Amino acid sequence: MFSSDNLNFHFPLFTTSLHMVVQFLLASTVLLIFPSLRPEIKRPDPRDRDSEPTKPLLTPLFYLTRLIPCGTTTSLDIGLGNASLQTITLTFYTMCKSSVLIFVLIFAFLFRLETPTIKLTLIILCMTLGVVMMVFGETDFHLSGFVLAISASFFSGFRWALTQILLLRHPATSNPFATMFFLAPIMFVTLFVIAIFSEGPSAVLVGLQLLAHAQGVAKTVLLMFVPGVLAFCMIASEFTLLQRTNVVTLSICGIFKEVVTIGAAEIVFHDKLSIVNVSGLLVTIASIACYNYMKITNMRREAREKLAKKEDDEPSGAAVRGKRYVEEPAREPLMDGAQEDVARRRSGSAGVSGST
Repeated sequence: MFSSDNLNFHFPLFTTSLHMVVQFLLASTVLLIFPSLRPEIKRPDPRDRDSEPTKPLLTPLFYLTRLIPCGTTTSLDIGLGNASLQTITLTFYTMCKSSVLIFVLIFAFLFRLETPTIKLTLIILCMTLGVVMMVFGETDFHLSGFVLAISASFFSGFRWALTQILLLRHPATSNPFATMFFLAPIMFVTLFVIAIFSEGPSAVLVGLQLLAHAQGVAKTVLLMFVPGVLAFCMIASEFTLLQRTNVVTLSICGIFKEVVTIGAAEIVFHDKLSIVNVSGLLVTIASIACYNYMKITNMRREAREKLAKKEDDEPSGAAVRGKRYVEEPAREPLMDGAQEDVARRRSGSAGVSGST
């Protein structure tokens, strides 16, 4: 859509801002149809006199310190990525975007979401080498498009780290649809303001008229809004995955999407890859595979340690049967010799009295 070789509609920021409107409308629709997904305030028990008063779900401080930073970085990630497609191919953009894991790991180190080790440092260096090889192998290299794509990767790593830290534990943004409901207006305002100054409102109107004249009104509307629906589904899936894992796992799963994108670009747009270009992509994917193996190994080791600790903390006076603890019956105390003699005499006297 944005390339001069195709539709040549060179207003990516304005188009992306419309996608945010679509995401807001779809998130609102989902929250309207499914009331259980709406964020609610936990109201205190009226019978409990010591309970704290009800706090508002959203406060100005939460909006300024959490929603605005996450919304701004998300809009820059998507907007700059779309803007880079004006000068570079989809395949080259996808390969540059694969460097997002480098920034994800860097921000995970800075925000203490991941512990830095020598192995992780070597993996990051290999990823960086792979990205350099991908750039070196590109025959149709544009510096501006490359800078925009790498900037999008930077903001992508930054925004997912912020999302994991700031939003996922708050009740107002506890599910993907509530999160998009609050973030989409911020992303729209950010992209729309930047588009006004960088692309110009009059130029956008002229571009819309030319696109409608060339493609028709119905197809123009579809081109403007259908990608917003696809982005809504993709972001909802990413937020759901982030809730169940972490930001690094999310980025690793995104590599499969990038491989599919490169394959689709080869089939649809006939993008050509040089040997160095393919080698850089393979180095990056191999580095990510090494990280994935290391992550799985660490998770298994931590699971074994937790299981061993749990077994050590089991009650000593209980016998384990299956998954339940069954208390052992109490044993009678042992009697010494004197107590045994007294017991025999009492039993003997009881037998004589019974016979008489």
